[in-house]
Amino acid sequence: MLSITANDLKRSGVSGIERAMQSCNDTGVMVDVRGKAKYVILAVSEFNQFREYQLDQAIAEAENCLAQNKYLIINDLDNYAEQLTKEVLDDL
Repeated sequence: MLSITANDLKRSGVSGIERAMQSCNDTGVMVDVRGKAKYVILAVSEFNQFREYQLDQAIAEAENCLAQNKYLIINDLDNYAEQLTKEVLDDL
Protein backbone atom coordinates (compact mmCIF):
# COMPACT_ATOMS: atom_id res chain seq x y z
CA MET A 1 0.00 0.00 0.00
CA LEU A 2 1.38 3.37 -0.99
CA SER A 3 1.78 6.05 1.64
CA ILE A 4 1.79 9.83 1.57
CA THR A 5 2.92 12.22 4.25
CA ALA A 6 0.50 14.37 6.18
CA ASN A 7 2.30 17.40 4.78
CA ASP A 8 1.75 16.19 1.19
CA LEU A 9 -1.91 15.60 2.02
CA LYS A 10 -2.19 19.10 3.43
CA ARG A 11 -0.67 20.61 0.28
CA SER A 12 -2.40 18.55 -2.38
CA GLY A 13 -5.63 17.48 -0.68
CA VAL A 14 -7.94 15.00 -2.38
CA SER A 15 -6.13 15.28 -5.71
CA GLY A 16 -2.97 13.98 -4.01
CA ILE A 17 -4.87 10.97 -2.71
CA GLU A 18 -6.33 10.29 -6.15
CA ARG A 19 -2.88 10.53 -7.77
CA ALA A 20 -1.42 8.15 -5.20
CA MET A 21 -4.22 5.62 -5.71
CA GLN A 22 -4.01 5.80 -9.50
CA SER A 23 -0.22 5.61 -9.63
CA CYS A 24 -0.12 2.21 -7.95
CA ASN A 25 -3.59 0.88 -8.86
CA ASP A 26 -4.28 0.41 -5.17
CA THR A 27 -7.56 0.89 -3.34
CA GLY A 28 -6.00 2.48 -0.28
CA VAL A 29 -3.37 4.97 0.81
CA MET A 30 -1.64 5.23 4.18
CA VAL A 31 -1.05 8.67 5.68
CA ASP A 32 2.26 9.00 7.52
CA VAL A 33 2.45 11.46 10.39
CA ARG A 34 5.95 12.18 11.65
CA GLY A 35 7.30 9.15 9.81
CA LYS A 36 4.77 6.65 11.15
CA ALA A 37 1.68 5.25 9.44
CA LYS A 38 -1.29 6.71 11.30
CA TYR A 39 -4.31 6.65 8.98
CA VAL A 40 -5.58 4.61 6.03
CA ILE A 41 -7.74 6.10 3.31
CA LEU A 42 -9.77 3.51 1.42
CA ALA A 43 -11.81 3.63 -1.75
CA VAL A 44 -15.52 3.35 -0.94
CA SER A 45 -15.72 -0.08 -2.59
CA GLU A 46 -12.86 -1.36 -0.43
CA PHE A 47 -14.42 0.13 2.72
CA ASN A 48 -17.78 -1.49 1.92
CA GLN A 49 -16.06 -4.84 1.37
CA PHE A 50 -14.23 -4.52 4.71
CA ARG A 51 -17.45 -3.54 6.48
CA GLU A 52 -19.24 -6.54 4.98
CA TYR A 53 -16.41 -8.77 6.23
CA GLN A 54 -16.76 -7.32 9.74
CA LEU A 55 -20.52 -7.92 9.73
CA ASP A 56 -20.06 -11.50 8.49
CA GLN A 57 -17.59 -12.09 11.33
CA ALA A 58 -20.06 -10.68 13.89
CA ILE A 59 -22.85 -12.91 12.55
CA ALA A 60 -20.57 -15.96 12.69
CA GLU A 61 -19.60 -15.12 16.28
CA ALA A 62 -23.26 -14.72 17.29
CA GLU A 63 -24.20 -18.01 15.61
CA ASN A 64 -21.32 -19.71 17.42
CA CYS A 65 -22.52 -18.34 20.77
CA LEU A 66 -26.04 -19.61 20.04
CA ALA A 67 -24.73 -23.06 19.10
CA GLN A 68 -22.74 -23.26 22.36
CA ASN A 69 -25.59 -21.84 24.50
CA LYS A 70 -23.45 -18.84 25.45
CA TYR A 71 -26.21 -16.27 25.63
CA LEU A 72 -28.39 -14.57 28.20
CA ILE A 73 -32.14 -14.05 28.11
CA ILE A 74 -33.06 -10.64 29.52
CA ASN A 75 -36.46 -10.53 31.21
CA ASP A 76 -36.13 -7.17 33.00
CA LEU A 77 -34.60 -4.61 30.66
CA ASP A 78 -34.57 -1.77 33.20
CA ASN A 79 -32.72 -3.87 35.76
CA TYR A 80 -30.28 -5.07 33.08
CA ALA A 81 -29.56 -1.48 32.01
CA GLU A 82 -28.78 -0.56 35.62
CA GLN A 83 -26.53 -3.60 35.92
CA LEU A 84 -24.60 -2.67 32.76
CA THR A 85 -24.22 0.93 33.91
CA LYS A 86 -22.81 -0.26 37.24
CA GLU A 87 -20.36 -2.63 35.50
CA VAL A 88 -19.14 0.13 33.19
CA LEU A 89 -18.68 2.56 36.07
CA ASP A 90 -16.82 -0.09 38.09
CA ASP A 91 -14.43 -0.64 35.17
CA LEU A 92 -13.57 3.07 34.99
